[in-house]
This record gives sequence, C-alpha cells and structure tokens, in this order.
Amino acid sequence: MYFFLKEPKSDKLTPIYLIYYLKSQKKNFKYSTNQTIHPDNWNSESRMPKAKRGASGAELKHTSSMLSMYSDFLDEKVKELDKQNTPITRELLKQLFDEEFKHKSTKQESRFLTEAIQDFIDTKGKSNGQSDSWNQKYTNLKNKLIAFEDKKRKKIEFTSITQDWIDEFCGFLRIIKVKPFKPHNDNTLHRTINFLITVLIWSEGKYHNIDLKKIKNPVNKYQPDDVFLTDKEIQVLEKFQFPRESLERARDLFLIGVYSGQRYSDYSIFEKADIHGDMIIKKAEKTESESFIPLHPKLKALLDKYDWQLPKISNQKFNKRIQEACKLAGFDEKIKEIIYSGTKKEIVYNLKYKMISSHTARRTFITLSSEKGMPDHIIMKITGIKDPKTLIKYKKTSQKSVVDSMQKYWG
Repeated sequence: MYFFLKEPKSDKLTPIYLIYYLKSQKKNFKYSTNQTIHPDNWNSESRMPKAKRGASGAELKHTSSMLSMYSDFLDEKVKELDKQNTPITRELLKQLFDEEFKHKSTKQESRFLTEAIQDFIDTKGKSNGQSDSWNQKYTNLKNKLIAFEDKKRKKIEFTSITQDWIDEFCGFLRIIKVKPFKPHNDNTLHRTINFLITVLIWSEGKYHNIDLKKIKNPVNKYQPDDVFLTDKEIQVLEKFQFPRESLERARDLFLIGVYSGQRYSDYSIFEKADIHGDMIIKKAEKTESESFIPLHPKLKALLDKYDWQLPKISNQKFNKRIQEACKLAGFDEKIKEIIYSGTKKEIVYNLKYKMISSHTARRTFITLSSEKGMPDHIIMKITGIKDPKTLIKYKKTSQKSVVDSMQKYWG
C-alpha cells in the first residue's frame, strides 16, 4: 500500500490517492483520501507529506495524520477479511471505505469545513484584497479546526455542525495547547466563534444548507481591562530618545495613531491623496466607513518626517516594538486585569507596557479627547465609529480624572 499524487508536477494543490495491490486480482485498488497537497510539500521517497515547522508544518502534519487513518483502516480490514477467508476485491474494499468515510465520489471538498475556509480565504483575497491580519485570523481559525480534527481523528463535515458541535468545539478551545495556540478566555473564544459563523454564512447554499438560525455563539464577551496612555505618558513618548531607529519608527507610528484616532491598518497607510483641505478623509479598510481627520500640526509633522511614506511594519512586529519602546520609557505601572473563562475568573497583574498594542493608540485618542471635552459626535466623525455603544467601549477613565472631578464637585 502507498499513497500517490494525482498530478505530481502540478503548480497547485493536487489530490492524494491510496493504492493497494490485490494479488488475487492482479489489479490495483485506488481510492481518493480526499486530502490535497502542493507537490512541493510531498516527499516522493516516503510517499508522505514533508515535515516542516510553523503553520504550514501543522497542516502537513494533519494531512499525514489523515493519511495514516486511511492506511490503518486498510490494514485492519485486510487482516479482518483474511481471518474470515473472505476474498478481497476492489469492489468490496470500495464498499468498506465508502461505509467508513461516507465517500460518494472523489470530489468531496465541499463537504468539509477546513477546505471551505480555505476557499473563503482565497475568494475574499482575490475579490477584496484583504489585509495580512485578516488572512491570519481565518488561517488561525482553520488551524484550530485542524487541531480539533486531529483530536477527533475525523475530518469535520458540514453535516456534523450543530449547536452541540459548536459547544464541543468551544470546550476544546478552552483547553487547547497546540502551538502556537493557548487556552482561550471568553473574549478570544467569542471572537473565534464569530469568525466561524462568518464562514458558515458565506458558504451557505454553496457548501451546506445548515439552518443558521439554530447556530448561536454560546460565549459572552466581557469588557477587558484595556489600557490607554495619559497625557503625561504621551509627552514622555514624544520626547524620548530611543537607542534604535526601529523603536523610533514604532513610536512615531503609534503617535500617528494617537493623533488620528484610526486603526493601525488605516493609520499606517496614510497618503497625500487622502488630503482634502486641512483634513485627511480616509475610508476604513475594516468597515468601509469614512473618517474625517483634522491634519493638525503634530500629525502633519510626523507624516512629513517620512514624506508620507510610512515605515512598513507588520502588526505583530509593531506590537513587540511599541511594547519595548514603552518599557524603555518607563511605563511599568502594575495593572490589575480580570480574565473570564466560562465560570472561572482569574485575576492577574501585568506591567502596563506589556498591555500596549497598536489598538491602544486609537483607545488613547478616544479617551483623552473625551476627557478634554470633545463631543461624542465629533469623536465618532474622526474615528469613523457609527454606533455610540462602540464608542463607550473605547472610553476609559484615568484615576487623575476621577480625582479631579471629585475635587471639582466636592472639594
């Protein structure tokens, strides 16, 4: 028995078949494993996927696991039939494989969730030119589902997706320790299930006919203890002399976010073509809503510093660099954080710089603007936020503001 590729010289994914030589019939039994692989990732000597690291390695390992499931099943049935002195024929093996794997034809990709997610990623990428972070979110979702398949030793079919299945998947994610993933708290879990539901909505009619009215996200979000920078910390960051240019660039990008109130995906790609008078008018990549951003002196000075050709840094690298920059700047206050996971509540203490990310800039703008008295409708016009409830989630209050207000009204 061995596996072979349908098109070993293809420049795209090709199906993997199982071959078993039947001595009695002097013929080969050929069966589709319903797995696909790029020929570059196939070891022609071992006739198995190559071993690699990272996300692609995890997917190849999953493919190997699924192929092993087919070979184990074949070994088991051959031994069983030998003991029964039952003649092994291609027709009998096909019947047994079909019963085990519910395989009606060699074109079954549409029945499986992980393949549909890849189609979703590829299709959206071609039509909308999605960002790297968007792509990573759904690739991570696919890899989490692959880890779930590995645990169950069974590919996820759309026919198995019910509310009970969603609940079981949530339980798996609460304890997952498959690199690079960690056990999910309620917010991470809520977000992951929302991504899954987005794929199910997109694939309805094309891949399945699930009654999506019966599928709900069973996990409630909690309001995280997000941080923002104070006016004083912003001033420290503005004046701080960093030992490396990479940290200075990260600081500058962060301040552009603070001065503009935009998401990183938007404020990292400002262009002169966006200028209209004394304002930058920008359509958000995520929501398509327009933001009207005053081009005030501090923002303009930083954009001019780079001649509007802002440094290209991935969101992940940026977060690491801005945390290092804020550590050097001395933002090491201890922050109490409450994390919820189902019925469990955990209290942890983090140093402030470790909680700062690209999104902290947007939260800082909204919080400080509100504390300075800027009306909500103006903040929403600048940030592109349409729902007042969303704005409230961004607003934080500093201890100093609380003390100042208390002294003002009760002093």
